[in-house]
Amino acid sequence: MASEAISSSIMIIGAVLGAAVLISAILPAIFSAGDTFGTVSSSAEQKFRTDFRIVNTYAYDGSQDVATVWLKNVGTNRISIYDIRSSDVFFGANNLVSQSSWNNGFTYNLKGTSNDFWDIGETLEIIITSPTFVSGDQLYFSFALPNSIRRTTTFSTNN
Repeated sequence: MASEAISSSIMIIGAVLGAAVLISAILPAIFSAGDTFGTVSSSAEQKFRTDFRIVNTYAYDGSQDVATVWLKNVGTNRISIYDIRSSDVFFGANNLVSQSSWNNGFTYNLKGTSNDFWDIGETLEIIITSPTFVSGDQLYFSFALPNSIRRTTTFSTNN
């Protein structure tokens, strides 16, 4: 009877220690996976809530070439000016497209704002500062935010 009690006690202790080792090995992996799913979910939600539309384009081939594109924030998320400054602009004529970054190919103006955000319903004006095109060219414009949301259009000069 005493030997059965001792062996049962040893089995219970072994089971408890085994469960503790198993839990200490698996719980960090579960928490890590949960953090990963939370990050992916948050990123997907941000992308889903961010949206903008190209509302107008203008390109004039004169003494100084200028191309201007107006975009409107139609999403449910306001966009920081730091995201705008980190964005990429792709612009070109007749399949000769190049990438520009803020203050090195494009500048911007936020219309109707007094804060550091492109708020819902506000218009963003993108000015391409060094375009190369001539009258009659087919122009390509694409604006890509750092979270990979982008909008693209093609248009021609307005001479």
